[in-house]
Amino acid sequence: MKNFIRLLTFSIIFLTLATLAAQEGPMKKGQGKMGPGHGMKGMMSEMMLEEAGVPEAKRAEIRKKGHEIHKEMMDINYNIGELRIKMKNEFDKDKPDINTLKNLNGQIADLRKKQFMLIGNFKIDVMASLTVDQRKKMHEIMKAKREKFMEKMGEDAPDMDD
Repeated sequence: MKNFIRLLTFSIIFLTLATLAAQEGPMKKGQGKMGPGHGMKGMMSEMMLEEAGVPEAKRAEIRKKGHEIHKEMMDINYNIGELRIKMKNEFDKDKPDINTLKNLNGQIADLRKKQFMLIGNFKIDVMASLTVDQRKKMHEIMKAKREKFMEKMGEDAPDMDD
């Protein structure tokens, strides 16, 4: 009976691992969470730029700038994490200093604003660097992407006209 249970357990584990290993999915080597060609998340994805007719040289330039901004964003996220640790330590005191907490909260808000501005300015710079036809195509692609997203959201989707 013991051997039967061991065999059954081993079989279940083996079949589970074999099934997982055989699955096709976006987490294969060389692919991110979104699959191949989606390294730039959000509005300025590589595939969207390619579909809009942006030449490879221009896309490489945009990728380079995107990577620089990504590095800045990572630094900002690290700094925000450090400030949150300071806030937690202040809250852990018997009598936390409210002014210190508000100051730390303000610093976090300033860093978030910096992130927002980095992303917004990057989008503006990219769109301004495209030709009129490429910008029109990008707007069409983004609109279709939004509509597809809203369809997935169903009835609970926010109103697109707001």
